[in-house]
Formats: sequence, C-alpha cells, structure tokens
Amino acid sequence: MLTLAAVAMVRFFLASPASAHVGSPDVFYEGDAGPYHLFVTVRVPQVIPGVADIEIRASSDDAREISTAVARLTGPGSKYAPVPDLATRSKTDPNFFTASLWLMEYGSLRVLIKVRGTRGSADMSVPVPSVARRMLPMPRWLGAILLVLAIGLGLGAIAIVGAAARDAGLAPGALATPQSRRSGRRAMAVMTVLVAALFYLGFAWWDADARDYLATTMLFRPPRLSLSLEGANHLTLRPSPSDKAWLEYKVMDQLVPDHGHLMHLFLVRTPALDRLLHLHPDETGKGGAFATNLPSLEPGHYDVFADVVDKSGFPWTLVGSIDLPQISGAPLSGDDSEGSAKPVGEATGASQVLADGTRVRWARDAAPLQANTPMILRFMVQDQNGRPATDLEPYMGMAAHAEIIRSDRSVFAHIHPSGSVPMAALMMASADNSASAAAPMAEMNMSSETNPPGAPASVSPEISMPYGFPQPGLYRIFLQFKRAGKIDTAVFDAQVK
Repeated sequence: MLTLAAVAMVRFFLASPASAHVGSPDVFYEGDAGPYHLFVTVRVPQVIPGVADIEIRASSDDAREISTAVARLTGPGSKYAPVPDLATRSKTDPNFFTASLWLMEYGSLRVLIKVRGTRGSADMSVPVPSVARRMLPMPRWLGAILLVLAIGLGLGAIAIVGAAARDAGLAPGALATPQSRRSGRRAMAVMTVLVAALFYLGFAWWDADARDYLATTMLFRPPRLSLSLEGANHLTLRPSPSDKAWLEYKVMDQLVPDHGHLMHLFLVRTPALDRLLHLHPDETGKGGAFATNLPSLEPGHYDVFADVVDKSGFPWTLVGSIDLPQISGAPLSGDDSEGSAKPVGEATGASQVLADGTRVRWARDAAPLQANTPMILRFMVQDQNGRPATDLEPYMGMAAHAEIIRSDRSVFAHIHPSGSVPMAALMMASADNSASAAAPMAEMNMSSETNPPGAPASVSPEISMPYGFPQPGLYRIFLQFKRAGKIDTAVFDAQVK
C-alpha cells in the first residue's frame, strides 16, 4: 500500500503543469472596477486546497477599502459567494492592498473584488484557473515522528486493553491469577489484530485518496499535441489522449471562442526562437482536431503552443513539437501573423526598428528585471519619423498581443493589455457585474471585420501589459500589434534575475 501511494505521489510530482500558461501560473489583470483602476495579481497556490495570495494596487488613493472573496466562475455556486474578507492596506503605501483566499476546488474560479472609496462602491471579477502544480512532500523527520507516535498509540491501546481484561475481575489489591493473565493475553491478541486492521485500513485510505487526487489533477493536465504535415503545407493537429479522463469529459469538444477564434496556435523555431507564427486553425471534427495551411516557412524544429478555452472558462495550453522542411505557402491573411528576429539573446536593445520603418520602444527602468515581481510592460509605437503612431488599430479586439517565452521554453505566456486572463473567461466573470461588463464586451466585439483597414485609429501608441516573470533566466518577448491594416511583430529580449 505504501508503495502504491509513493508511486502515485511521484507520478503527480513529475507531471508537467498545463493550465492557462506553461510555467507561468500566476494571474495578472489590469482593469477598472467602476471609477477605480486596479492592477490585480493572484498568486495561485502550489496545491489545492491551498491559500492564494492577492495583491491589489490602485492607481490613486480614492480607494479606501477593498474586500475579496472567491466563487466559481460558472455553474452551480457561481452566484453564491462567501462573506468577503477585508484586504489589508499597506501602512507605507496607501494604494497597495493584500489579501489571502482559500482555493478549495479545481477548475474555473473567480476572485470577487469590492472597492469602497470617495467615488462610491464598485465591483470587479478576476478569473483564476485553480489547479495544483505539485504535491508537497512530507518531511522525513515529520513522517518519522508521526510513525513513532502511531506505533506508540497502538502499543498503548494494546497494553491498556490487556491490563483491563486481566485486572477487571480482581478484588482491589489482589494479585493476578493464571486465569486472569490468560484473559489479558487473549484480549491483547484480539486488540493487536484490531490495531493491525486499523493500520491496514488507514494505509488503504491513504492510497485511495492519493489515487483520487492524482486522477483529479491529471484531468487538468491535457495531453500533448499530435502534429503532422500533409501535402505541401497543410498542418493537422489533435490532442493525443493518454488517460481516460479526457476521453470521458471531451474537453476539446466544448471550446468557446477567445478573441474570435477557438484556438490560438503558436509555432516557434527552436532553439534560436528566431521565427514565430501566430495562427488560428479551423476545427475539422470532434475530438479536438484542427487544421491550418502554413505560409512560406524556413526549415527547422518548431515548438508548438495551442491556447484554447473550454465552456467553463478554464484556459488550456497544449504543447507539442514538429520538424518542418522548407515550405512554400500562400501569404498570411486575416488575424494570422508572423515575426522574425535574430537568435534569442541578440535583441536586447530597448528600441526596435521594423522592416517598414515602424519604431517600437520598450520603456523600461534601468533597474534589473526581478523574477516573481508584478510589473507593467510599457511599449511606445512610433512612425518612421519617430513620432507617436496615429494609425494603430485593434488586433483581435485588443491594443496588442504578446508572447513571452523563456529561452529553454519552460515558460510560455500569451498576454494582452488586460493581462494574462483570456477575454472569454473575463466576459464570463463580468457577466454579473454590469458596471464592469461593458468594457470587456466591447473589446470582445472588436475584430478585423469591425475595424477594416483605413478606419479611424482607436488604439493609443502607448501599450502597457501587466505581467510577472515567474523565474530567472533569458526571455524573448514577441509584441504584436496592428498598424494601418498590417500586423507587425517587434521582438525584445530580457534577462531576468
């Protein structure tokens, strides 16, 4: 029994996390709760149930009190949140609040934020994918202490029952007789069997609970992508299920559009990270099968990341890889885009000049970037003359999209000006908050069709995106935006300490 539990724990510990992003589990969101502009960070716990740490920064001191609660994003219980907890206001920074919330279940949850201040009360909902990333091992010293205590309790119970059976029929002060000693030994033998049975049942319960926990957790670890190139440039992909949970629940058959597409597919040539494709394959059948035609593409090994959102609002990133030959294909169209750059580590400048003369500047501090530190990534788009660009258009309903990849591909994140939250999940979270639902709904309704080339610019040349690099290392940022009907990609490298 102990061996089975240990195997389950090892399998759980070694299972790679999948959920919303690869290796970037925390949630970052910047938006408005009525008149209050907030930057929210949710640090998802490593295990479920677990405590999530919430950090909220208000843009002004108008927010006087903030409370938080957690509820399901959709389904039963989504409209019945518990009593909110009051966030702690920093004594040194009055615009900074912190709170802690228990995440008690897996799946799509939302953090409910209520703000009270000089401009009244307002609400905000931030979607959070709740999923365990690891099983915390029990320290050996603690396991040894618990085992010794359990054995001591068992031996004590046996001794107490034996003494009670031996001495119960004797008069006070009388010595034990051979018959009473035999009664005591028989009682101790029976109690030994009972204690052994209790130990056996306890280990069996432990093993069963470990298997159930593992099965639940593995459901939130989608299978790898199976990719194949058919013909000259037709790429097909589908999940390759390795467990019964995905086959039973048919997760890929219950997807909802995010930014107008069921899937956002990213192909990155490795190890140089010098080529990026951002495509939107079409669903070709049940079971999560998708397909798309590739444009002209250089040969190489490509890592593949596929972002999808299911009907509950839970975001997934499926991962795969494929070796591609030289491909001759048609030019990209619609929302599909591409980008090229020098090998990772060579695009370290704060300013990039694109092929058409567009200039993109990363307005970052001189201080080194720190891991696990929420920040705002700020970019300025300029025209060929160095002036702020006035012809930017929404790209799939957002001012821009960015893909952040660690050089070893252990981290992949697809973010927007609102943060790391998928727009589809944000709309679900905002459904009950009429005051905050209008903005995400309006953004979601934007598309290439509603903003044709030549339409008046409605996007500021100053683009900001909230994020926090999850670990030290070398990162590449692909910033994608739309200018005068053309999708551009600027590339920046960053060393994070």
